[in-house]
Amino acid sequence: MWTLRSIFLWMFAAGVTYYDLRYRKVPNRFVLLSAAGGFALAAAGGWSACRAGLCGMLLGFALLFPAFLLRMVGGGDVKSLAVIGLATGPGLLWISFLRGAVAGGLAGVFVLAVRTRVRGRFPAGAERGAAGCSSPATGGIGPMAGCEGPR
Repeated sequence: MWTLRSIFLWMFAAGVTYYDLRYRKVPNRFVLLSAAGGFALAAAGGWSACRAGLCGMLLGFALLFPAFLLRMVGGGDVKSLAVIGLATGPGLLWISFLRGAVAGGLAGVFVLAVRTRVRGRFPAGAERGAAGCSSPATGGIGPMAGCEGPR
């Protein structure tokens, strides 16, 4: 069952990363279909897996929603972490969240270094650009990062 969940997470992360980098927006249709697929995987594991998946989904939403209200992350980040929580449950969600935060921080430092080197000065809005430079979908599978840039 974990093999199917891993494949699901890889496919979801690839889709979210593509949409985020290409269109700078994650479509609701994609997220809803992914959530339905994640719930189907959870349902195949029985009632306890469904309960763990829904708890993970609520926790994923609750982790990033305050940052969304403060305009630190986009809505796609919140939706993505909720779907990751549905697929992994609350225990592995923390690991995914921390991996995504570290990958986003490293990506932000890289973007700032490149922009500073190219322009020879600190870019305008850089203090917000590093904070918004992560995609939580990538934390569930490894150190890939999609950069949203300053808002």
